[in-house]
Amino acid sequence: MSTTVLNRNLLMQVLLMIYLSLFFMTRFNLVAPEIGFFKRVHVRIANDLSEGVDLKLHCKSKQDDLGEHIISYGKGYYEFTFRPRYFGETQFFCSFQWQEYQPRWSDIYIFSRDHPRCSECYWKVVADGTCLLDYDSNEYDLCYHWNKN
Repeated sequence: MSTTVLNRNLLMQVLLMIYLSLFFMTRFNLVAPEIGFFKRVHVRIANDLSEGVDLKLHCKSKQDDLGEHIISYGKGYYEFTFRPRYFGETQFFCSFQWQEYQPRWSDIYIFSRDHPRCSECYWKVVADGTCLLDYDSNEYDLCYHWNKN
């Protein structure tokens, strides 16, 4: 085969890959159309344990450590924003501790689980785990028990 034919085949393969990537990213709402990147995600975590109980949390991803924060019951929340990484790798997990209890862990954002249902992910921490706001019911009824260590 001549080099011209090989170059043309290579160019066609590259163009096909670009086209397929753009098709899937726009088809499955993986990008913000106005800028061509993943949409930013906003996570908000509130303390719904009980009156007078402060919640200490520490959130991390593979790339980012967001540090420790204290949330008083019924008084505010902790929040952060991020842009998911390509190929759906993004995951944030948090440790939660209150009173004399040992720290407990929960996955607060997993791209494959949460991307389809929220870009504004509002969580409440309860004694049994974490509950995500379900925008269909307008209730915090998507609950997850604590991760096993």
